[in-house]
Amino acid sequence: MIVNVQHRWEMHCHSRFSDGRLSPEALLAEAQAKGVEHLALTDHDTARGYRYAVDQQLVPPGLTLYPGAEMSCLWHGRTLHIVGLGMDVYSDTWLAVEADLDQRRRRRFDRIIELLVRAGFELDVEQILQRAEFGVPARPHIADYLVETGQVSSLGSVYKRWLGQGKVGDVKQQWPELGETIDAIHRSGGMAVLAHPHRYKLTWTKARELLDDFTDAGGEAVEIACAGLHPDLRKFLVNQARERHLWVGGGSDFHGPEQKWISLGRYPSWPLDVPLVQDWLANQNAPVQSAVQAGNCSAVGLK
Repeated sequence: MIVNVQHRWEMHCHSRFSDGRLSPEALLAEAQAKGVEHLALTDHDTARGYRYAVDQQLVPPGLTLYPGAEMSCLWHGRTLHIVGLGMDVYSDTWLAVEADLDQRRRRRFDRIIELLVRAGFELDVEQILQRAEFGVPARPHIADYLVETGQVSSLGSVYKRWLGQGKVGDVKQQWPELGETIDAIHRSGGMAVLAHPHRYKLTWTKARELLDDFTDAGGEAVEIACAGLHPDLRKFLVNQARERHLWVGGGSDFHGPEQKWISLGRYPSWPLDVPLVQDWLANQNAPVQSAVQAGNCSAVGLK
């Protein structure tokens, strides 16, 4: 197994604006405590957490915050995640992308609620919505509610018996296609990074096919510095990145302190002789700063 080391850069993490456990303020404080100096907040399908942190002036001295989002999409019917980095997340273009994804998530949530009620569960939708706080309600909020109200014994049981694949509450999400998602990132000025490719459990042949389609659609980078990546797969991905002239990204995929094995800024070392996403992102700081200086910080889209 590849050893994780502490880095000054973190380019894949989540807050309570999606499925993370910490508020943006607490997340940034945690980053500072871990020695992280550069952080991209990549909540699922939204940059609300980034805008909130900027608008409320929560970014502490010594830490640079970059906009990002981990976006869901479909590739041959399989759900994939693409990390978008450096977008103009105050633009009308980006806000329209967020609004579309919000609607898709809410339709799925409503359908899951309907199916679970039919199965005999008592669900207070308003209480579940409160658990979502600033974000769009999703399966984790339903699962938390079912456990806290004593209707299911544990979170594991919720997914194993009710919300997991093939179960009563298994509602397939109608995400945008891979190319559409990459285009949305580009139209907002960002870079598209294929997230944690080791989690898709692809054969070498399928992995090459995915990388072919990803690069053909304009994708620029692939996450390789990921915790839990097998050495053989890392070597394969590094070689593929070199052959395809892709940038290399990565991060901890931190969700909260209850995951004792994951820490902000802690992931494997960067491979040698490949261009790093962090170098590209550092050069995009000027447009981010100009948006803030222009006073475009009205918390558009915040719930």
